[in-house]
Amino acid sequence: MDISEGLAELNKLKDKSKYDAMLFTASVITKLLEAKNIRPVIVGGLSVEIYTQSEYTTRDIDFVSEGYHIIEDVLFSLKFKKEGRHFYREDIEIAIEVPDNELAGSKEKVVKVEIDEDKYVYVISVEDIILDRLRAAVHWKSEEDAVWGYKLLAKNFDDVDHDYLLENTELVTERQELENWINSILKGSDKNKKE
Repeated sequence: MDISEGLAELNKLKDKSKYDAMLFTASVITKLLEAKNIRPVIVGGLSVEIYTQSEYTTRDIDFVSEGYHIIEDVLFSLKFKKEGRHFYREDIEIAIEVPDNELAGSKEKVVKVEIDEDKYVYVISVEDIILDRLRAAVHWKSEEDAVWGYKLLAKNFDDVDHDYLLENTELVTERQELENWINSILKGSDKNKKE
């Protein structure tokens, strides 16, 4: 894919839902950057939206990636304008931020998500998102992060790497909160089996 093909793909997004427009935009950017040996990883709200199948909603795309200036050049070529720390394209109402160049989590656990034929994105692992929301819940007393961390764990309970989660808590308080979430989910599933 080259820039002109990327522009053509983005121009088709005006009638798509917000979620689909963000995913397709992220896939175009991913393809263009991979050609430059850069692999952007979706983090933040859009990663939560992907794993909750749009139960959670967000308004922007957060990428973690090296090569900020290359990403910036690609986004400018795709008609994004820079507004503060965000890149924005008004006609498709997409905002993009690259908050960091280092992934707060395991690069080995990053998931390639197929969107459509020949379209894909890379997403931080569900385990690392759960840990991120867990830390915000414990350290910042964020009730919203506690709700979404718990929901992510519950929704993906049979598929998550429980050992990884427990091994990567940083403080006793995080581990205790995670164990509370796990026990609550297990009690809920036991209760459902009895009914």
